[in-house]
Amino acid sequence: MIKFMIRLLLCLILLTTLAISQELVISNFPIGVGGSVNPELFKRHYTDLKAISDTLHHYPLVRAIVTGGADGEQYRDGHDAKNPGLALGRAHILRNLLITEFKVDSTQIIIQSKDEMVAGSQHRFASVRIDRTLSDLDARIDTLESRSPIEKHFTEMKEIKTDFIENFGLRLSAGVSSSPFGAMPVVAGAVVWKRTIYVEATLGHTFWKNTFGFEGTDLTTRRRMAGASLIVYPFDRLPLGIQGGWVRIEEISQLYYKYVQMSEGPLLGLRLTPFEFLSITGSYNPSRHRLAGGIISISESDQFLISVLAHKTFGGEK
Repeated sequence: MIKFMIRLLLCLILLTTLAISQELVISNFPIGVGGSVNPELFKRHYTDLKAISDTLHHYPLVRAIVTGGADGEQYRDGHDAKNPGLALGRAHILRNLLITEFKVDSTQIIIQSKDEMVAGSQHRFASVRIDRTLSDLDARIDTLESRSPIEKHFTEMKEIKTDFIENFGLRLSAGVSSSPFGAMPVVAGAVVWKRTIYVEATLGHTFWKNTFGFEGTDLTTRRRMAGASLIVYPFDRLPLGIQGGWVRIEEISQLYYKYVQMSEGPLLGLRLTPFEFLSITGSYNPSRHRLAGGIISISESDQFLISVLAHKTFGGEK
């Protein structure tokens, strides 16, 4: 509401006080003069220039448009293509005069040029006019306005919170992994932050049957896996991540639905993502192995696991 009232007030002031157009055209520039001219050419226009400069001083939001003109006269054979440059040079002469003699702020002056194909001294000119289109009034009002510390505090907190949430994403994966008891299909889901940090949970289960000899009996079994990992990609341009986590792998008797052999232990490995949709992970898994009915488990410190996953990532952009 305050911004609207400021804009309305400024518009009323500018439109009422500048109802009379202020424009000055200085013509009859010498042929071929772009960067310098006799100061006497401007002397008789000082009164009008002073009035224009007073307006600019009084209304800092107002702009003056200075235009330089050139005609089609060939001031040198074969060089009439330089006329646009002469037009711009004449505009700069008048601009510099307003700045040096009448102390106009240079940021209030806009330069443009105009050249005609026909000859005539009336087209060799420099003009200045007050611009009241207010095309950039919004930007200038925004610059002048100041917000209270409380408003600024909540605005900044909201932006930080939004950016933080937008950095999160989700990755869904499916593939195959090795295990101490054989390969198995796996699925995984990961929470992603900036596609740099992944907190991943992995589940695996075979849909085919295996056998395991136990106390003279062949038991029908299936394998299952459950694990969690943290994967960090420390390098922006290298698709290689560092993995740390924990995994438990079991061979389950379908008769008793208890494990007949189990492996459990930490994971430490590397994950290579050669393509956006594919990753290959190699992990060192110094695990503890246990058999059904066994009281003491044994340590397997030379065990390695390899998995290949296809995945789709949603959000979590860097």
